[in-house]
Amino acid sequence: MTSIALTSVTEKGRGRDWTLYVVYPAAALFVLIFTAYPMIDLLSRAFVVDGHLSLATIGAIVADPFNRTVFWNTLLLGATVAVLGTILATLYAYAIARVAIPGKRVWHFFALLPTISPPILMALGLILLYGRRGLITNELFGIQSSGLYGFKGLVIAQLISYFPFAYLLMLNLFRGLDASLEEAAATMGANGWRVLRTVSLPLLVPGLAGAALLMFSYSFADLGNPLLLGGDFPVMSSQIYQMIIGMYDIPQGAALAVLLLIPAVLMFFAHKMLTSRMSFASVGVKGSSRHREVRHLGVQAAALLFVGSITFIICLQYGTIIAGAVTQLFGVNYALTPKHFIAALTKSRGALLDTLTLGVIASFISVVLGLLIAWIVARTKAPGRSIMDFIANLPLAIPGTVIGLAFGLAFNGPPLILTGTAAIIIAAFAVRSLPYGIRSGVAALNQINRTLDEASTTMGATSGETLWRVLLPLVRPALLAGMVFSFTRSVTTLSAVIFVVSPHWSLVTPTILSQMDRGDVGEAAALSVIVVLMVLLIIHGVPRLLGRDWREAH
Repeated sequence: MTSIALTSVTEKGRGRDWTLYVVYPAAALFVLIFTAYPMIDLLSRAFVVDGHLSLATIGAIVADPFNRTVFWNTLLLGATVAVLGTILATLYAYAIARVAIPGKRVWHFFALLPTISPPILMALGLILLYGRRGLITNELFGIQSSGLYGFKGLVIAQLISYFPFAYLLMLNLFRGLDASLEEAAATMGANGWRVLRTVSLPLLVPGLAGAALLMFSYSFADLGNPLLLGGDFPVMSSQIYQMIIGMYDIPQGAALAVLLLIPAVLMFFAHKMLTSRMSFASVGVKGSSRHREVRHLGVQAAALLFVGSITFIICLQYGTIIAGAVTQLFGVNYALTPKHFIAALTKSRGALLDTLTLGVIASFISVVLGLLIAWIVARTKAPGRSIMDFIANLPLAIPGTVIGLAFGLAFNGPPLILTGTAAIIIAAFAVRSLPYGIRSGVAALNQINRTLDEASTTMGATSGETLWRVLLPLVRPALLAGMVFSFTRSVTTLSAVIFVVSPHWSLVTPTILSQMDRGDVGEAAALSVIVVLMVLLIIHGVPRLLGRDWREAH
C-alpha cells in the first residue's frame, strides 16, 4: 500500500511532495500494526485449530446451552437498555430544547456527568444504596436480601451510565430541526402536542433509531457493571473476562469475543446507515427563526419534574459515592474520616500517575495521528486512503473487551512483544480514541475552503508547510477538544485495558475494580471521586488556559 506512487491533490504542477511519502506510510503502519493485526490474530485463534482452519471452537461455544443463554442474556439486556434509554434521552432532550424551564444549564451539566465517569461508578453507587448493606435497602427498610444483582441492577446501572450519550444525540437533533416547519404547523392551528407528533417526531425517526443503536452498543460493550452487578445474569463481556482470567482458556475466550464482535459490528453499520439518512430531518434550507418554547404550565411542571427526578437519581449516585469515601465503613459506621482519601492518594498514587501520564501521551498521539489521517482522507488522492480510513475507524464498532483481549493476546509473543510495557496501554488508549480524532479532523478540514490550500501552494509552500502553517492553526480548537475527549475516554475506560495492565503500569479503573472485589469500598469510592475531580479539572481548566479560541470552538 505504501509503495504505490502518491500524489497530493493540493499540489498542482509541483510533482511529488515528501510530506505525503512520510505521513502516509507512518499512519498506515500504525493502523496495520495496532488495529488490523490484533483483530486478525484474535480471529485466527478462534478459527484456526492445530494450524488448520476449523469451526470446532466456535461450534463448541455455540453448542453449549450455557453460552447460548449468555448470548441471549446479552441481547435482552442491550435491547432493554436501548429502548428505555432512548425514551429517557428523548424526553430529557425535549425538555431541555423545547420547554421553557428554569436552570437548563444545571440540568444539562448533571445529565452529562456520567459521561466523564467510569461506568463502574454507577455499580459502586447502586451497591452502596441498594446492596445487602445498602443505605436504602438495609438502613431505611431493613431488607437484607437485595434484588439489585442481576438483570434489574444491570439495566439501572447502564441506563444511568449511557443515557447521556443518547441524550446528546437527541438534543442536537431537536436543535437542528427547521423551526419554520414547526411554525408553519402551529400557524395552521396545530397545538404543541400535534406539532410534536406529526412534524418533529417523524423527522427524528432516524435519530431515535440511531440513539437506540448507540445505547445497544454501549450496553453490549460494558464490562465493569456486569462484573459487579451481574449476579446470576451473565453476559458476554463478563463471560469473556472469566474465561480468560479465571480459566485461562484462550481459544474459547477468543471464540466468545468473536461472537460478541459479530452483532456489535452489525449494529455499528446499521447505526452508520441510519446516520447517513438523518440529513432528511432538515429538508430544505434551515429556518432562521428560533424554536418556540412550550410555556403551558402543565407541560412545564411535568418537564421540570422529569428532569429533576433524573438529576436527583444521578446526584444521589455521586453523593453516595462521596459519602462512602468520607465515612469509616458505609452501611456500618458513618463516622467521618479522611483515611480513604489518604489511602487512595498513597497506595493508589502509582495508578493515578500512570493513568494521567499514559492518558496524556495517548490522547496526544490519537489527535495528531487522527489529524494526519484526516488530512490524507480529506485533502489527498492517496491510493488506499479509504481502506486505511475504514480500518482506523473499526474500533468504533469493536467492543472494548474485544480490543483489550486482542491486544493482550497479539502482543504477548513474537513478532512484537509489548506485554507489561507502557506502550501496549498507550496503543490501546490511542486506538480506542483514534476514530474520534479522524472524524473531528475530517469535519474541521471540510469546513476550510480548499482555495486556502491552493493559494498556499501557488505561493511555493509544500503540502507539509500548508498543513503546518495554514490548516493546523484553523483546526487547532477542534484538535484540542478532541484531545480532552480522548483523555477523558482513556481515563474512564475499563474494558479496553483490563487485559493489558501489569504490575509495572497500573490504571485507575482496574484498581477500582480490584478494590471492590477485595471489599475496600471506601478506598474505591475515594479513588472514584479523585478520578471525577481530575477529569472535571481537565475539562474546565483547559478552556480557561486556552482562552477565547477554545470557547468559540464549542
